[in-house]
Formats: sequence, structure tokens, C-alpha cells
Amino acid sequence: MKPVIDVHTHIFSAKDIPLKGYLLSRKYEGIIIKNLSKVVIPWIARCIRNKKENDKKFFSRLKCRLMMEIVKTVMGKGYVKWGDTLSKDVVIIAKKMIETYSDDGTDLFIPLMIDYEYWFINSPDRHLKCQIDSLYKNIILPFKGKIHPFVAFDPARELAFRKELCDPDSNKEKYGSLQLVKNAIEKYGFIGVKLYNSMGYKPFNNADVEDKRKKIAYHQDKYVFSGEEYDQVLSELYDYCIDNEVPITTHCGMYGIESYPDASFDFGQAIFWCEVLEQERYKDLRLNLAHFGWYEKEGFEGKITWVKDICWMMKHYAHLFADISCHKVTKTKNLTKFKEDYKKMCKQFPIVKKRLLFGTDWQVLLKEPNYRKFKENYVEVLSKENNNDKDHRFNNDEIENFLGGNALNFLGLKPGGKNLERLEKFYKKNKIKTPKWLTKIKSSGNDDVV
Repeated sequence: MKPVIDVHTHIFSAKDIPLKGYLLSRKYEGIIIKNLSKVVIPWIARCIRNKKENDKKFFSRLKCRLMMEIVKTVMGKGYVKWGDTLSKDVVIIAKKMIETYSDDGTDLFIPLMIDYEYWFINSPDRHLKCQIDSLYKNIILPFKGKIHPFVAFDPARELAFRKELCDPDSNKEKYGSLQLVKNAIEKYGFIGVKLYNSMGYKPFNNADVEDKRKKIAYHQDKYVFSGEEYDQVLSELYDYCIDNEVPITTHCGMYGIESYPDASFDFGQAIFWCEVLEQERYKDLRLNLAHFGWYEKEGFEGKITWVKDICWMMKHYAHLFADISCHKVTKTKNLTKFKEDYKKMCKQFPIVKKRLLFGTDWQVLLKEPNYRKFKENYVEVLSKENNNDKDHRFNNDEIENFLGGNALNFLGLKPGGKNLERLEKFYKKNKIKTPKWLTKIKSSGNDDVV
């Protein structure tokens, strides 16, 4: 039996991100929320970030409850639940994640770090190095092989470091993103890199989007870097990942995390990655296009969805994958459409069965109703046991690969992979007993995983 691997989770707190700037950047639907957002969001951000302190003061607690009732009324109770989770310490968030999915049999969780300090209107947050150190000491070591994160890389932070600039908190940038990545991978039990192209940089050829980057708050003055400079530091990251078999996950979904509304279309489209993967040096880069470029209103065959682009790319690039995190399958009414989409997709692009990855997007998934049923419902969508057209559905082995076998290829955790070798040395050095997911790999051999 192959391990079950959740390749896309998050365990960050509100103090790890510029929360106010992030919330203000979102694209809100409806006249009420659009008009209220600029006034209410700064209050909401303060309430979430300082919940412990506010709970001790009667009037502060009352104000925060009022703010969250507004959120509940306008955006739904799921956002209140998510906001409450953001107010917690990362250890509490991690424990809640494992508790939530303990009955699902998940063996390994991959939290994806976030670093968009340089891209939003600032509110003070913990430095990336402090977050890495905290995850190493408080998550990776204590959870003994159950949790191995991806470390965030931000080319803007790297360029600010090289140019000896101050960070958005007005402190001199002491650490470059590339060296932080190398330390995290080689010393601290991290196993991959997370990128957010929708912040304001393409995977390559960034000279093409210099005008579009002027829409971003800080790039109007403080952190103006050329497209060639972005390409240079990104190429250095890709070089490191190729040489060391380090996988990359990049956000690839529209209307999600963006430095401004629709920035995903300017910087984060799936097809932009062809400009990297077509280079001989990077053709074997291990890449996960997170969220599968899915747009819930359109699915597989929509005009603006990127799913077909990604399926085509899977046929042409040997190590290109996509995860299905936070797709709207927790609502029963959506299942029929998902089943129809995958029937058409698997008929046209059978390669998908070998490249689809299971990921929940915990803690963001908390916003969705019935979030605990995400895995169960997605298996129902894919499984031929639950559908009439058996020729173009996933059989039992393919379901196992979706839930973890494909992730072993993406993560480089098969025997002989450099990532697995690094982890085994990490376990030995820190006297960590072989975790369950690794025992499953060794006992089964996983020779059938392609």
C-alpha cells in the first residue's frame, strides 16, 4: 500500500503575513462588501492578529465580535472559522490539521510556506527566517516525520538583499531568499520550494511584464527591479532545484492570492511555465501547478480556465504535476459537473491519471462547508466504482497513485531520490524513528509507480 500524502496544506498564522494588505487586495463581489472593505478590513486584520490580547479587554473583545459578525453576514461563516484559525499559534493549527484528517489515513502533510511581505501594503509580520526556524523547532522535529514543509522563495526579497535595501518593516534585509531555501532544504527537513507568481513575477521573461508590475503598491517606488534581475535570481533557484532534485509548487489558480485583482492573468498563467520548461537545462524540473488552474464556474472546458493548458503540458513535460487543492467538491451539488469534467479530461488526456496530486489546501479549506469530506468526495469524483463510464475513470491502483503514489514521483521520495536520501540522513541525525509513510514505501517497493 502506498502512503497517503497531502501535498498542499498551510499552517501559517496571521502574524506570518501582511494580513491587512492581503485582505485589501482581494477581489470582492457585491456592492456592500466592496464599499465596506476599505473601512472594515483594517479592523478585521487587527482583531485576528491580536485576538489573545483583545480577549482580555471587554470593549476590544466586543468590537472584534462585531467585526466578525459583519464578516459572517457578508462573506459567510466559513470566513469566520478561517479567521479564527489564523489567530492561533502554528503548533495549534498543525495539531488541528492532523486531528481533522486522522480518520482519512493521511501519512504525510506538506505545508507550503507563504512569503508575500514585499507585495502588499505592509503590516508588520514575522521575518521569513524566524518562520523557518520556528517550523523546524516546533513542527518538523516534534512531529517526527509527519510534517515536512516547502520553503517560500521570493525573488523580490532576494533582490532587496543583494541591493542592501530595507524590508517593508524598515529593517535592513539580512537574509536572501536563495540562501534561506538552501539551508531549509539541506539542514532543516524542508523538502521543496513554494512560489507565488501571481504576486508580480512570471516564471521567466519578466521584461515582458515590467509595466504591469507598476500596478503593485511597493513596486511604484521602493522595490523597482528589472525583468532581467527577476529572471537572474529565478534561474539561480531553478539551477539549484535541478541539481538537487528539489520540487517546486507554484500557485496556479485565478482569483486567489494576487497582489491586485486579476494579477494571476498577468503573471501566473500555467502556460507561462513553458518558457522555463522549454529550456534544455530545466526540462526535468519537478513542478506542481497548484489548484490545477481550475476556475469553478467553468471547469475543464471553460474559456478562461487553464486546465486544458496544464493537461497539454503534462503530455510534453515529464515531471509536470497538478494538485486539486480547495476544489469545490465539498458541495454535493457540484459533484456531477466534476464527474463530467474528469470523464472528458481522462478520455482526451489519460496522462492526468499519472500526474494528478491529492492536496486539501488546509487551512484555507476551512472556509468551505463540509470540508472534512473533501478527500471522500474527490475519490467519488474520480473512481470508476462510482461512475457509469468505467473506461475513462481511475481504477483502484490509480486512485492510490492520486492519493500518494504520484506524489512520491513529484517529491522525489522514491528509493534513490536525493530528497529521500536527505530525509533519511535528517532522521538519523535527529534520532527520529522511520515514519509510517517511509515504512510503506520500503515495504511495498512502489515499483508500479511510474
